[in-house]
Parts: sequence; C-alpha cells; structure tokens
Amino acid sequence: MRLGTDECLQQSFFKHRCASLSASDALAYDSSTISTYSGNQNEARYGFNKAHDGLKTIKLLTLYSIESRQPVAFTKQPGNLPDVTSITNAINQLSALGVHTTEIITDNGYYSEQNFAELLLAGFDFITLAKTSVKWIRPEIDKQREALDGFKSVCPFDPSTHGVSVLLMHDFEKKRKYASHKSGAQKGDAETFARRIYLNIYFNHSRQSADKAAFEADLLELKTLLESGTPVNELSDLSQAKVKKYFSIKKWGGKTAVVPNNKAIADANKYHGYFVLVSNKEKDPFECLRKYRKRETIESFFEAGKQHADGNRVRVWNTDTLRGRMFVQFVSLCYYEYLNEEIRKLKKSLGKENGDAAHDTKAVLNNESRLKSWLCNTPLYLQLQWFDTVESVDISEKLKSRRWTTEITSRDELYLQKLGVTIS
Repeated sequence: MRLGTDECLQQSFFKHRCASLSASDALAYDSSTISTYSGNQNEARYGFNKAHDGLKTIKLLTLYSIESRQPVAFTKQPGNLPDVTSITNAINQLSALGVHTTEIITDNGYYSEQNFAELLLAGFDFITLAKTSVKWIRPEIDKQREALDGFKSVCPFDPSTHGVSVLLMHDFEKKRKYASHKSGAQKGDAETFARRIYLNIYFNHSRQSADKAAFEADLLELKTLLESGTPVNELSDLSQAKVKKYFSIKKWGGKTAVVPNNKAIADANKYHGYFVLVSNKEKDPFECLRKYRKRETIESFFEAGKQHADGNRVRVWNTDTLRGRMFVQFVSLCYYEYLNEEIRKLKKSLGKENGDAAHDTKAVLNNESRLKSWLCNTPLYLQLQWFDTVESVDISEKLKSRRWTTEITSRDELYLQKLGVTIS
C-alpha cells in the first residue's frame, strides 16, 4: 500500500524513462482492461471488457516507445470510460513528465476531432487510424481510387498494400477554457481553427476479401436472428443500427421476412479493403504505415503483462494497494521488455561472420546457429523458465569454502555469455 500512495516515486520513475526518449521516437498509446471480482475497487465498472468474462474492469492506459520497445508510463481509470476520452489525460501526463513534442500513435478507438484539436494545440504530432465512414474522409477515398490502382502507389515493404497521401487544410474546433471580456466569448464556446493534415489512404486486396466476408457473415447472422423471431429492440445498439441500414422487415401473420437493402450493402462493400491514417506530420504514406505497424508491439506488451506478470486479475482489496501492485508489475515488465529487445538483437548477430578469425570458425558458427534456432523457437518466458533450473551453491567452513553450479550445456553457456551473465 505504501508504494501505491507514493505518487512522487512513481512519477519520478516515469520521468526518468521519458528522459531516455530520442527526438525521433514515437509513443504508442493504448489501453487494456483488468477484470476483478472485488466489490471494494471504486474504479471497477461494467464496460467494454476485452476478456469478455462478464466482470467489472479497471482500464490500464500505457505509453509505449515503438523504437526502444519499452513502456514509458501508465495510468488507470474506471473501466466504463471510453478510450476516446483519455487523450486529454495522456497530454497532461506527458507534459508533467517533461515531454512536449513527441509523436503519439493510436488506433481508431481514439479517433475524434476534439482529440486532434487538443493534440495540435498542445504541440504533439500524431498518427491515428480513422474510420473510412467519416464524412470528410470518404469523398477523398473516392477521389484516390485510380491513384491507388497504379504501380506508383505500391508499398515497398508490403506489395499487397497500396498507399497515397493527400494534403488537406482542415477546420478543427476547440472549446474555450476561459471567458473573454474583450470579445464577449464565454467559457465553453466553440472556436474553429485551420491546420494542415495529411490523409494517408491505403488499399489492400487481401483485406478487401476478408472484410467483405466478415461483413456479409455478420449480416447473415443478424438476418437469421431476426427470422427466428428475435425482436430488434433486444439486439445491441450497433446491431440495431445495422438492421435499420441494411434490412427492411416485413411480417405476414406469424412469419418474419427480412429483405436486404442491396444498394446500402453494395455501397458498404465499395469501401472494404481501404483504411486511413490521419497525421499532422507524416506526408510519406509508407513511413506513416511503418510507424503505425510498429504501434502493434504494444499489444505484445499487454499480453506479457497478463500472461507473465499476473495481470489478468486485480487480486487486491483497495485502490492504493492496486496502484502499488500495478506499479510493481510495470517495473517488472520494463525488465521483461528490455531483455526481449536484447534477445532480438542477439538473434540478428548469431551465426554470422564478423571478421574475427577466432570467431569465424565452423565450430563457433555452428554453435551460434544452434542457439539462434532455439531462440527463434522458444518464447522469452520459456527461456526464463529453462534457466530457473540453473543453481549456484555456496558453503563456508572454518578451514575451506566451496562453490558449485548446476551443469549447463554449451548452448546455455553461450546464451549466458552473449547476455553478459557470468557463472563461475
């Protein structure tokens, strides 16, 4: 509990991590939900639960460096609050930690005009996945269909994806924080300002087929539910909106006929395979896509937290203890991610000649190749479990001392040596 109430210590830790960010670094920002059975956690609320276990959740929001692949800072909030509302807190937290100009990368759960406005006014660059249905984005997709079909638009590192960038001047709204006696503007009044925005538009043929299949399977499931007698008002809000848009329902006696709106379905199918990244900095569509795809590394971080740092359940009684537990887990994951990155670097160097005659022998290269094969086929948590069996024993007597270590294989010895671990 003491650690959970020591906010100064925690923020100092985050600040030191932020100080290691390079000028070209970018931060992925995303959330994960933690389930709890406890009735004592004030922030545990019913909302979107990524584990789909029906429990109340607390939301963990994390800033993660995509270049160093290191978590930088975290905060928590009630589980019923949507992701889109948390950008303001992220800006405030970064500013308090001394970060004012880094690039923030998010998925479409954080897309909103208000968030763009706040990031721009705070001086942050951003990349955000946007929905293709947004009213000012869809016309631009229509304009770029021909360009996206050309060879010039092929992504150099993913030939199945085509991309173009469109420069737009876009109007954003901000709400006044204070009233102005001079202009007569009131606190909360909306004001507009224009900024340059890059709309990076992409098309992927494989994604088009997958999206169309998933869309039609979803509609077929809805049609089956309706025809079996399920009332529309018992469906989720999203499903009700789909029924209204894509079907008309007719009844004859006790029978229900569901008639598809073919025009609406065809219009929706036109935009399958397209996706859009909005940025105020990235005018090269492929550099923008490269950075956005690196954002996905935060998902492996969340997975490590839940699978290897006991982050699936809260398991504590009060808010302060929870905060302390989350901080300890965060620190342990910092070490875990650091070791993961060192292993990734190690795999790139193993089994390759480096010009050193003592190293470039067949025996050494073969040994390194065997180690590389093991590393490529063994996730980090299993590597750590493997070395849990290596023990070192010390004993002291009046006349002598002895020390011995569990026997290890040549591959294990090479692994430890490459990571700078010495066993005497």
